[in-house]
Amino acid sequence: MPGIVNMRGNFISGKRALLVGMLCLLLLPAQALSRGRGIKAGAGRLHMSLDLDWVYDSNPGYFASNPVMDLLMRIRPGLSLTFPSETVSFELNSRVGYDYYFGIDNSTTSNLSTFAGEADLRLGFNPEGQVSFFVEDNFSRTADPRYTSLSGKFDRTDNEAKAHLQIKPGGGALMFDLAYGFFIDWFDEQQNTESQALSSYAHRAYFSAKWKFLPKTAVTLDFDSDIRRYPNSYSTGEKNIDVNAIRATVGLLGQITPTLAVSVRAGYGDSLLPSVQNYTGSNYRSAIGQAEISYRAATTFVQVGYLRNFQPVVLFAWFGQDRAYARLRQQIAGRFVLSLDAAYDYLSYGEPVAAAAAAQGGRSDHLISAGVSFDVHFLDWIEIGLAYGLQARFSGWQQPQANASVDYTKHLVTFHAALDY
Repeated sequence: MPGIVNMRGNFISGKRALLVGMLCLLLLPAQALSRGRGIKAGAGRLHMSLDLDWVYDSNPGYFASNPVMDLLMRIRPGLSLTFPSETVSFELNSRVGYDYYFGIDNSTTSNLSTFAGEADLRLGFNPEGQVSFFVEDNFSRTADPRYTSLSGKFDRTDNEAKAHLQIKPGGGALMFDLAYGFFIDWFDEQQNTESQALSSYAHRAYFSAKWKFLPKTAVTLDFDSDIRRYPNSYSTGEKNIDVNAIRATVGLLGQITPTLAVSVRAGYGDSLLPSVQNYTGSNYRSAIGQAEISYRAATTFVQVGYLRNFQPVVLFAWFGQDRAYARLRQQIAGRFVLSLDAAYDYLSYGEPVAAAAAAQGGRSDHLISAGVSFDVHFLDWIEIGLAYGLQARFSGWQQPQANASVDYTKHLVTFHAALDY
């Protein structure tokens, strides 16, 4: 595909000693786990926060070979504003800031510096009543290619605006949710690429029903659709394949013992591809679902699970996902928290679109992610910690035109400090 390649400058090793020295001085881990009292604002409360991360990134460009390391400074000032009310409630949470790459190994990586973050808003009308209506919005700014079919960093903006109706007849034993969302996934235009052709928008519909037949056990029915469209073409006139995804599951959520909880969902998913000239790819039609078990006792939390689903994706229309994951949270002496996370994803793709016909079909990827962090809470609203993370993708597929691998491996060492008052 013209221009959509794994981009690399003529990186030259150079300033590693400076990088190591700064890491030794600046060992600050992930998001704050506690919060201060905040500031009273009428009937509501305002919380202000600041996250500061110093990250050693062994492969900021997600390159397959000869990666160039760099030091990243991630700044996230945040704001949380809540106004609880039985008539009209309001909640705003945001952490938006800047990612700055120093260009330690090569100055070219400083071009990866960008604005990033996330924010969500929820406005509720009669939120505690039998009939409630919510206006919601979720925004994010990122360049993470984890679940895309390409390699490299592509800055993009995601936003979903949603109207949400909730009905709770019979004192809350039954609950019905119906929602519509308009979603955009918009890529910045980058030099020597056609990244805007990757942009998409979607109409999304959601339905959920929950029946709590025991105090801590419920049966659920969930349905969602994702009518995904790609409005922009490549210079060749070709476009990515539209998808009319639907998913439906039934499930059981239960508290088996005071410390053990189980969640099981099973159902069906279909990509419902429209008929497109010169594209002969098949639909994703398969069972989907999730099984998860959680253990929580005193200061220990353990969770393991398996997920099967599918998502729309550029170049291949869709990918199927099989994911196994596990996590541990252990609080020690009241102020220390040890966290362990591990996950494995197997992604199987549809046939490539015409623009990627030079590549072989039958693509499959293996994604591995793991992390460990140790956090110290000096006060309810002050936290520091150290974390290590691993991200890797293994695939036999080559990007068309550039004949470049989409594989990557990256190691992240993070020193994190957070204030959340």
